[in-house]
Amino acid sequence: MLKINIAQLVDAVQKAPAFELPEMNEGTSYLYYHIFCNLSKGKDVCLTDVEFSAFDLNDIHNLSDLNENVFEINHLQANGISGTLRKIAPICKASAYV
Repeated sequence: MLKINIAQLVDAVQKAPAFELPEMNEGTSYLYYHIFCNLSKGKDVCLTDVEFSAFDLNDIHNLSDLNENVFEINHLQANGISGTLRKIAPICKASAYV
């Protein structure tokens, strides 16, 4: 059986650094904010709204690398942690008053 110290878990979560995006050049940043973010939120992206001069082929490769090496890895790690926490069965303990 897996035992979790809730106070220690909360402390560790509070001390964990917030996720920060890696630095991106202007083209990769444009692709990330205007296309990737919208698509990942389920929003539509019209080809007529895309400014194709704002990025080049290298920016597309950079975003693909970011997705593969940063976003997917963080997603898998978060899923692993939450999956482990979901498996923990709560235990009821009687309170003792003195």
